[in-house]
Order: sequence, then C-alpha cells, then structure tokens
Amino acid sequence: MPTILIAEDNVDTRRPMVHLLKMAGYEVLTASNAFEAMASAHQGKPDLILLDVSMPPIDGLTLLSRLRETREGADVPVILVTGLSDELTHRRAKELGVKEYLVKAQFTPEELLELIRRHLKPDVAPS
Repeated sequence: MPTILIAEDNVDTRRPMVHLLKMAGYEVLTASNAFEAMASAHQGKPDLILLDVSMPPIDGLTLLSRLRETREGADVPVILVTGLSDELTHRRAKELGVKEYLVKAQFTPEELLELIRRHLKPDVAPS
C-alpha cells in the first residue's frame, strides 16, 4: 500500500485530505509542522508528499530543500498544496523538483487523486 505524507499545519485542511486518501486505499502519515514532516519523511519513507508552503517554524520549501539533501528525500515526488500562488514560490518549487502545484480551494478531490496516481512510481500505485 503506498504511503503519502501530508505536511499541513491547518487541521481543517489536513483532515479531509487524510479521509480522502485513506478511502482511496493509501496509508497516510501526517505532520503539522516542518520538523514533524522531516521526521516522518525519514522514518515513514513516504512514496509521495503533499506539502504546504506556509508552515511553522520553517516554510515548506525550505523543508523540501533540506529534504532533497537526504537519501530518503532526494527523489520523492512532491505536490504542493498551498494558498500561495506567486511567481517566486512557483519558481522555487520548480527548482526543487515539485511535480505539481495546487492552490487550495482551486482543485477537486478527484483532481488531487489523479495527480497522486500520476506521480507515484508504478510499483507503488494502489490496486
């Protein structure tokens, strides 16, 4: 069963994503701040990460930059799910290898699931 890490500090955003992914057959790890996310990425070895940019105490892109320097996080697919849609954030996300960039409240659950399926390695996709 594929494992997805949701790194999101807002419980009202995180909770429905957890429910959606569990119903779709994924194992779900959660983190409410960057330090929890880093620990979960190392210990849980997720197959994909859904990452918010605005998280305490460091932002999600700084977290991703640090994660990319590790063996566990060097090539894990990442989908940003954020309220930010500025050019600088987009550019930095691309530089860090972010696969998709979703703005909160501008995508459907079906779109999120499709993007997750698209970016999971074939050998870890749910059956």
